[in-house]
Amino acid sequence: MYSGGGRQRERHIDLTDPALFADDRFIDVLAHLREESPVHFHEEEDGPGFWTLTRHADVSHVYANADLFSSRSGMRLGGHADAVKAVADKMLIVTDNPEHARVRRLVGAAFTPPVIRTLESHVKDVVGELMDTTLGGAPCEFVSSVARPLPTHVICAFMALPRGDWDWIGRLTTEGIDSEDEEVRMAANTELFLYFTEVIEERRQKPGPDLISILVGAAAEAEASGEHPFSDVDLVVNLAGILIGANETTRYAVAGGLVALAEHPDQWARLRQDPELVAPAVEEILRWVSPAVHAMRTVTRQTRIGDQVLAPGDRVTVWTHAANRDPAVFPDAHVFDVARRPNRHLSFGSGRHVCVGARLARMEIAAFLEDLRTRVAEIELTVPVEWSPSNFTRGPLKVMARLSPVSSAATAAKDGDREDSHDEDR
Repeated sequence: MYSGGGRQRERHIDLTDPALFADDRFIDVLAHLREESPVHFHEEEDGPGFWTLTRHADVSHVYANADLFSSRSGMRLGGHADAVKAVADKMLIVTDNPEHARVRRLVGAAFTPPVIRTLESHVKDVVGELMDTTLGGAPCEFVSSVARPLPTHVICAFMALPRGDWDWIGRLTTEGIDSEDEEVRMAANTELFLYFTEVIEERRQKPGPDLISILVGAAAEAEASGEHPFSDVDLVVNLAGILIGANETTRYAVAGGLVALAEHPDQWARLRQDPELVAPAVEEILRWVSPAVHAMRTVTRQTRIGDQVLAPGDRVTVWTHAANRDPAVFPDAHVFDVARRPNRHLSFGSGRHVCVGARLARMEIAAFLEDLRTRVAEIELTVPVEWSPSNFTRGPLKVMARLSPVSSAATAAKDGDREDSHDEDR
């Protein structure tokens, strides 16, 4: 059914077909490539083709060698060339050094451990408020109720945006990356850019402790020290990138994590009984769901991976989902195990381009799991889960679930703990 490696025409695999990713079929396809053709040339009907890498070692090699595998020409299949050109050397994910180091210092100023720790109480509050709407006997649509608004509410609060704008910002962020209509995507991104241009100017006049003020301040400090100045366009495209990254990974990990726990009741029981399993469960959900399915790089000079020679200009796709289920790295890789240690998943990338918001994403997922395990007794999926048909970022689009609460006494104890925490904060 499948051809071998090298530049042989492939008749049966089409990793550009969204329909392949609407269910679990793609997992078997990627597993076959990992086992039989781990460095595989994928033909395209209307393009030059691209290499696919599916082993953990090869994917890690690409991430670790950013000088050899460039990001500035685009980091996903199907990206619009003009859109990539417009943000190249400006948006963090499509830069190479030295620009990448410069932009990462700017964006990273808002995601240091001390800054992220200040958000912990707020993250827990957001989770608790959203979960309040799901508890009871009736099924709820979990993505729209919890998974989608959670990262949006957290990052919008971190940016100190008006509460009335949060849902609108979340909708524009989703449309800007997920809409199948190019005009809708362009309109959404244009609205976001105009919105942030105004907010940036406001924060220059009246700064605060929020994410946007931190970035504006870091840009001013860089310019004062003699660095190449950051324009408002630089700031805007990276704020958009932060929104996209925050929403996609956390939304799909939280929703996919709920599905995984519902489908593996033994693991749900273990997590409920042992609070020490929350941290490893976060990592296992990230590995299992793998919200970032693939990333793309462009070869800068001739190199070899396995038995294949890659030429300058070749596009290389690294399939994170496949790497995260590589049995060479993960014993019983096909098993969902909330106690898995070690867990060297690549869901946040690796090397120079490791996700700058990984700490915040982990905090959000951990807060969700802690709330879930203490307030929910049973998780029941009431209809089949609908998954996003995407080879780039993938997760549940719709999850109808019944979350049965624990006893009222236990719930009251949980609420009391939350109030005590608020008293300490005050």
